[in-house]
Amino acid sequence: MIGNIIRFVVILGLCCLVMGGGVAVLYAVFKADLARRDNEAREFAIRDVSPEGSTVDLQKPLAGQPFADDAVYAAVIGDKPAAYIAGGEATGYSSTVRVMVSLRASDRKIEKIVVVSQNETPGLGTRVAESRSNFTLWDKIFGAREAEQLFNPFLGQFTGKAPAEFKDVHAITAATITSNATKRAAEQAIQRIREALEKK
Repeated sequence: MIGNIIRFVVILGLCCLVMGGGVAVLYAVFKADLARRDNEAREFAIRDVSPEGSTVDLQKPLAGQPFADDAVYAAVIGDKPAAYIAGGEATGYSSTVRVMVSLRASDRKIEKIVVVSQNETPGLGTRVAESRSNFTLWDKIFGAREAEQLFNPFLGQFTGKAPAEFKDVHAITAATITSNATKRAAEQAIQRIREALEKK
């Protein structure tokens, strides 16, 4: 009886050791590719929240290292800053919600916010990152006079608001934890921008 228990523990321990080693090897092999994909997602998000007609030097952030979690960028038009851009993250219901926020240089209010990554509950929390069409079924079938535009009703509430006004942002039904995580992530991004501007 004791011999069977010892044999079971040894076999289980060896299985765990082999599986853990396999995961470590896979991570080592794909680590660079994962980092590259993460940087590409951040670059896309930075470009997405940048004001139209502005440029962002991704290799020279105002604070932090390029593509680091705490990096703060300036979006400039000509030689004047149009907006400041930073990322933030907060724990949601089942994952970390990461956002990218642009803050207008003129009034320090949000220009745009996008969700960079999340892995929340499908159909509920994932709605913080989903876009909808402004077209109705009728527009799709018979055509519309205007170009189709995508929008996110939840993230759209942040536009033109300062952190003190986030209480006016309504949570997504059945996704309050994820909605609040998005608010906290946006607050963290704005705090990073404020700290970078104070050091400037």
